[in-house]
Amino acid sequence: MNPFVAIAGTGLLGYAAVSIPRNVRKARAQRAAEAAKKKRVVIDPAEFGLVPGDQLDTRFAGSDPEADAVAAAAIAGDWRQAAAYLAGAGQDWDLRWYRLGILTDAAVKDDGWLQAWRSEYPYDPAVALVHADALVALAADARGAKTAKHTTAEQFAGFHELLAEALPACQEAARMAPEDPSPWVAQISIALGLGWSNEHFRALWAEIVARDPHHFAAHTSALQYWCAKWRGSDELMYAFTEQAVASAPQGSLLPVLRLYAAFEHQHREGDLSVYTKPFMTTAIDATLDAVARVPAGHHRLPLVRHLLANACFRAERSAEGVEQFQAIGGYIGSVPWTYSADPAKAFIHARTNTFVGWEKAGRPAPLSRAAR
Repeated sequence: MNPFVAIAGTGLLGYAAVSIPRNVRKARAQRAAEAAKKKRVVIDPAEFGLVPGDQLDTRFAGSDPEADAVAAAAIAGDWRQAAAYLAGAGQDWDLRWYRLGILTDAAVKDDGWLQAWRSEYPYDPAVALVHADALVALAADARGAKTAKHTTAEQFAGFHELLAEALPACQEAARMAPEDPSPWVAQISIALGLGWSNEHFRALWAEIVARDPHHFAAHTSALQYWCAKWRGSDELMYAFTEQAVASAPQGSLLPVLRLYAAFEHQHREGDLSVYTKPFMTTAIDATLDAVARVPAGHHRLPLVRHLLANACFRAERSAEGVEQFQAIGGYIGSVPWTYSADPAKAFIHARTNTFVGWEKAGRPAPLSRAAR
């Protein structure tokens, strides 16, 4: 039986050794971490053509000069270039969402260009969309990135106030462009922040998939909703993941959801044994195959490569891991490294040990995906 289906159907946490109490697993993980510190290994990045640790870029998942240029132009006041950039995505809805994120970040830094756009074209669905998503981003900034116990009542108040303002803005953007899933995808963050019920979220999800059933960013965001740390559980997260992967068309990068789900589970439980389970081989292979099928410049490749590199490191698949780390280069502003208090340290640890393992194995070449 497919292990993901088994998880969803039985409620058993097949991704982890659930027979071991959580506190025991965490103690083991702590001992393993302490042992790793004693056995710390280093490599010379220059020997492998890698970016040195002190030059890693923690802001972005990958290089995108066009996006950088558009954001800079927007902040300088050129809203027309921003509008053309968003329109250029056409009906590639996930690309539109990706580009929206670039503009949203620019608007959070300085919204003068957005206000000028809205003033000149108040009924433009695109500017309504950027405005709505910017409110969601501002809400996240108001709350901060710390856990609830380290977030003040004032921060939470600002967070909820901005989300309450963002919701009708998203709904208005949806009315202005009924075919566009983006205003609905923006509401996933609102659902998380305001604690929407599973029933309420499923109604939102139905609106999204009616417009784009395989929207990449919508699925990664929904995975967050369904995971145990937010409004779901391990069983719901895995069931959602398997359904999405099973229905994804060839050429989709959605198989990486399995690696994302495994990482979420591992991170919460403190149990690395998930990467030794037989199903991980299938999950990594499917993601490698997906990566091999998409164009080199695909806007979602950086995120996928980061999760894939981490999974290959943990599963001791050094040849494939080396390939991913080399493709990643010096950009590390992505899951899974951003879950660490020190992303650069976490990235360097994984990269170093992957290359050391590869060296010990005799520098094997990764299996050609075209041969599969």
